[in-house]
Amino acid sequence: MSAMSTFARIVTLAAVAGLAALTGCGTAPAGQPSPSGSATAPSPGSTAPSPGSTAPSPGATTPGAGATTPSPGGTSAGTCQQPGSHLTAIRVGQYAGYDRVVFQFSGGLPARSADYVQAVYHDPKGTVVPLPGQAYLRVVFQGASAVCGQQGRTYTGPPVLTPYYPELLAVSAAGDFEGYLSFGIGLAAQGGYHLYTLTAPDRVVIDISHVKLAAFPGIWDITSWPGYWSTQYAWLNGHQPWRSDPLMVVQAWARSRWPGTTPAVTQTGAGTFKVTAPSGRVYTVAGARPVTTPGPWVITTVVPGPLPV
Repeated sequence: MSAMSTFARIVTLAAVAGLAALTGCGTAPAGQPSPSGSATAPSPGSTAPSPGSTAPSPGATTPGAGATTPSPGGTSAGTCQQPGSHLTAIRVGQYAGYDRVVFQFSGGLPARSADYVQAVYHDPKGTVVPLPGQAYLRVVFQGASAVCGQQGRTYTGPPVLTPYYPELLAVSAAGDFEGYLSFGIGLAAQGGYHLYTLTAPDRVVIDISHVKLAAFPGIWDITSWPGYWSTQYAWLNGHQPWRSDPLMVVQAWARSRWPGTTPAVTQTGAGTFKVTAPSGRVYTVAGARPVTTPGPWVITTVVPGPLPV
């Protein structure tokens, strides 16, 4: 695999809003959710099925009860007349206890696999696919493509979906080369998932159990997990690089606290700083990176010292 495919070349980093209805997805949960886990320590061990698992969840032909904000990621550009499986749509949905991603195909179901990996790489370029979260699934369809010869693309949706559900944060194209169609999925934490297939139309479904995270520790600027994931994704794509530098984050906090001034900031520990306000009062500011993967540093506590005499 030595040249980047048409599908990989068009990858752009697009967020999806205004999500429409998800059709043909089921009521089946993704198994029991994983035990509660801290954001800094993902639950070990997934309930990953064997690659190519085809056992559908019970009742998986009607919309799931309790589903919220299901969405299509793209629509079909027409059925391909050439042999092989061709991607026509990607859909995501949030349900009670699990999130779902659906890959729809024409021309039959491809061979498929989904595995947890340390990072997802573009095929064949070899560069890391930016994904928010702290756990990553690599999904590969063999004998599949999103392009049908001279007819052009069979999948016309965006190459990146960023729903920022409780567990499913993003789905990104990761390659379309020599019969291998790849995707990366960014997750809030590593938990159980269930891969199965449906027909009429042909779909590959992945249900991913919610993993309970610890309360978000940030108290300034970024104060929630959804806010952190979107900021992390932007940071991974080169935006606001200062957010990973603790000193610069504390300086930004100080300038926002006392506009028009430049308070003195002194680092006193690995994640602890002293900030001297214009009044002379000293504040102890501490923070941490709330995930095990690269991302922004956040302020977690601010303790004011006594007023100067």
